[in-house]
Amino acid sequence: MIIDDIVKVVYAPQKAFKQLIENPKYLGALLILLLFVGIQVGYEYAQFSKTYTEQTSPTVDQLSAYTNATLWNSSSNVALSNNNDFFNYSVYVAALGTTATDPQGYYSLFGNSSLEIDAVNTNNISAALGDAFNVDCSASGFQNLSMTIKMVAPQTAPQSAALTLYSLNDSNYYTYDLTSSLSNTTAIGLWQNLTIPVGSASSGWTSGGAPTWGNVTALKLDFTYPANSNVTIRIGALFFRGQYQTPIEYNNTGLLLQFLQVFSLQFIFSWFLLTGLIYLFFKGLKTNVSWKPLFVALAFAMFVMVIRALVNLVVALALPAVYYPFDLSLGVRFDAFGSVFYPPEAVGTLSAQSQAIFSSADSLTSAFRFVTSGIFYVAYVWLGALCTIIVGTLKPEFSMVKRIVISGVSIAVTILLLLLLVGIA
Repeated sequence: MIIDDIVKVVYAPQKAFKQLIENPKYLGALLILLLFVGIQVGYEYAQFSKTYTEQTSPTVDQLSAYTNATLWNSSSNVALSNNNDFFNYSVYVAALGTTATDPQGYYSLFGNSSLEIDAVNTNNISAALGDAFNVDCSASGFQNLSMTIKMVAPQTAPQSAALTLYSLNDSNYYTYDLTSSLSNTTAIGLWQNLTIPVGSASSGWTSGGAPTWGNVTALKLDFTYPANSNVTIRIGALFFRGQYQTPIEYNNTGLLLQFLQVFSLQFIFSWFLLTGLIYLFFKGLKTNVSWKPLFVALAFAMFVMVIRALVNLVVALALPAVYYPFDLSLGVRFDAFGSVFYPPEAVGTLSAQSQAIFSSADSLTSAFRFVTSGIFYVAYVWLGALCTIIVGTLKPEFSMVKRIVISGVSIAVTILLLLLLVGIA
């Protein structure tokens, strides 16, 4: 019987609301609430299961950690310090994990200093970062090591340069030749950005002992010059990257609790607000009306939001997998339709490579965003029409214009307050 009443709202709303107003029952309203929350949670899970964001080590909020001089060691002829000359890469950051429209602003991803390696009258220097991490570079782990290097002195390129990654101890290691990457003398004095593939599928590495890519625990940089000289090298933006995960994979429980809370409150807030606004209209027009019939009828009218959530779920299931680099994930927000989006100010500060990735992802999700935004407007217009029918059923003496005004203003205020709530959440 309850299911029949709910479905009747779609194909025979006048008859359905007449029966509901005469015999209002909360059980149907509760069922609609549970349907909305369940399907909406399914929609968000479907969307987030297709959204892959790049993970980093250290984490994205600690990307300057690996260039802290206190974590490095070297031979006695080499001095290590932090220099305020740094690789400046600032991005526009939304408040992480929220829907805030008031962003944190521009944020320097790699801090405001770099590691400086200094040596006097030598042709051979090395510096090592140890006991600071245990990184998984296996097939399911990180696939790249990124770093920026500025060769300050001497004004000649190193005769040889090597990167060594250690696995659990000094006897097990992988070594990668960096010489060709640092051979351009015109780049001396400039920051050079290096991305080095790691893992079993990468090439260019030689191994010693019995290392495993699943446990990379230290690294060392070695530079050899043709003749003795004073050497100054700065290292910045050193981190592992290239592992992609969905939010469901790394925050499943947290997201579930967040979704249950958000969508329950969203439905209840809209339900009470819409009822209260229409009730106040009746009172303002000196017309008596009972709260319960209006309250229950509007809950059944909000079944259109269940239909909207169902449409969103279907299109989310059809989404292709989309991959976002780490610097793009910082700008993520959620729009009024519950979809992931990246504001123009966040995209505009990205590297050319990340902007290209965003353009590709944006084109892949354009149809999805078109449907979710379109069904948003359709659902609220539909809800407004149902509210007009409810007002007319309660007070048939009201003119059609008066019914439409009461419903339209109530719906508009509800939407505006919901958008404000989303904006400040």
